Amino acid sequence: MTTLRRDDRWNVGLVGTLSLVGIGLAYANPTLVAAAVIPLTYVLYDAFSSLPETVELGIRREFDPVAPAPGERVTVTLTVENSSATESSSATDDASDDGGRTLTDVRVVDGVPAALAVESGSPRASLSLAPGETETVTYDVVATRGDFAFDDALVRLRSVAGTSVLTSEVAVGGDEVLSCSGGLTDASVAEATPCRAGTVPADSGGSGLEFHSTREYRSGDPLSRVDWRHLAKTGELTTVEFREQQASRVAVVADAREPMRAVAGPGRPTAAELCAYAALRTHRTLTADGHDVAATALGLDSVEFPDAVAVGPDGLPWPDGPREAEAMFDAASVAAAETATTATDGGVVDSDSERRGVSRDSRAATVAATLDARLASDARIVLFSPLLDDYPATLARALRRRGRSVAVLSPDVTGRETPGLALASLDRTRRRTALERTDVTVADWTPERPLDDSLSHVLTDR
Repeated sequence: MTTLRRDDRWNVGLVGTLSLVGIGLAYANPTLVAAAVIPLTYVLYDAFSSLPETVELGIRREFDPVAPAPGERVTVTLTVENSSATESSSATDDASDDGGRTLTDVRVVDGVPAALAVESGSPRASLSLAPGETETVTYDVVATRGDFAFDDALVRLRSVAGTSVLTSEVAVGGDEVLSCSGGLTDASVAEATPCRAGTVPADSGGSGLEFHSTREYRSGDPLSRVDWRHLAKTGELTTVEFREQQASRVAVVADAREPMRAVAGPGRPTAAELCAYAALRTHRTLTADGHDVAATALGLDSVEFPDAVAVGPDGLPWPDGPREAEAMFDAASVAAAETATTATDGGVVDSDSERRGVSRDSRAATVAATLDARLASDARIVLFSPLLDDYPATLARALRRRGRSVAVLSPDVTGRETPGLALASLDRTRRRTALERTDVTVADWTPERPLDDSLSHVLTDR
C-alpha cells in the first residue's frame, strides 16, 4: 500500500506573492512588485522538490547465522539500493522522467517480528541515495525457539522541501524467516563439539595423539611410529607409544524445572530452553562419536512427557536414543517457553515440593541416589543449569559425595540491567564459586563465549 501526503505549508508563500503583486499594481509601487520575488522563491522551491509516484527501491535481507542456536545473536543486514538508475539509462533527460532521481531523504524500517528482541543496532535508518547507490543497515537480534517471519520493510520518502511524504511497504528479498528449532540436523553434528571432546585418556600406551612413552621396536610396528631421530643418534630402533583414547560414558541432565524457565528480558529464550538445546547438542554429538551417552531432564511433569520417551519408576524420563532425546528436550523447551518468567527470583523452590514440605536437600539427595544407581559407575555427569536457585548446586555436591565426576554448564540469563537482575547475578556467582570449591567443573555459556568452548571445557576437564 502506497500513500502520498502533501503539506500545504508553502501555500502562504503563494498568498504572499499574489498579495504583494496585487497591491503593487494597484498602487503602482514597483518596490512591492519586486518584493514578491521573496515568497515566490519559496513557492518555486516547493514546486520543484517533488517525489516519484512509486518507490523505486530494491531491498534485500540476510541473516548471519541462518540457523542460530537459542540465545545466539543473529546479525541482520539490509541492503537498500536506489534502483531508479536502471530505468534512467534508457530514459531521456526530460524533467518529467523519474529515472535517475536522487532520493535525499529515505527512511526505512525493517519488519522485525515483535517476539524477537533487538540486541544492538537499529532496524530503522535514514538514508540519502544517489541513482544506483547502495547502503546497508545492520542490527542484531537474539534468536529464540521457533520460526519468525519478517514483514516487508516500511519505507518513507520525503521531498527536499519536506512538503511531500510518500509512504509504502516494500517487499524484501533474500531471507524472510528466521528459524531456530533448538534441535540439530545431521550436518550440524560435525560442527558441534570437537570429535575427541569427552574421550578419556587411558594409562596404557598405543595409538593416539598424546605422547606416552617409547619402547623397543617390534616386528610389525608401523613405520610411522618409529622414532627416526633416536635411530639417527644411537642406531637403535624404537617405537613411539601414544596415550590411548577410550570412549567415555557421559550422562547429560537438563534442568528444566519451573524456576529455571526464566528470561533475561523480553524476546529472549528462557534458561531452560538454553539448557535443553545444549544438552541435546552434547547428546547427539557424543552419540555420533561412539560414546555411551545417557540423558534425562529435571522438572518435567506427566503432562509434558513426550509419548516416545519412557519414564522410569523414579519419575525421570530416560530416552533410548537420539530421536527420543530430541523429543524429550523439545518438550522441555516448549514447556519453558510457555511459562517464562524474569530471572530475578533466585532461591525459589518448586511449589509442589514446598507444599509437601520436602526440603531442597532431601530432594537433591533422592535424585542423586537415583542417578548414581541408574548410571554406569564411571559415567561423567554433566548438569545443564543456569544456577538460578540452590537446588542444582546441592544436587552436584550430593553426586560428588558419592564419588561421581560432575560438571555444570551454565547459561547466564542474568545481568546488570535492573537491580533484580544484578542481585540474581550475584547469587549465581556465589553458587558457582561454591561448586568450584567442591571440585565441580563449571563453565559459563554467554553470548560472548561460543557454546562449543563451554562444552569442550566441561567434557574434557576431569
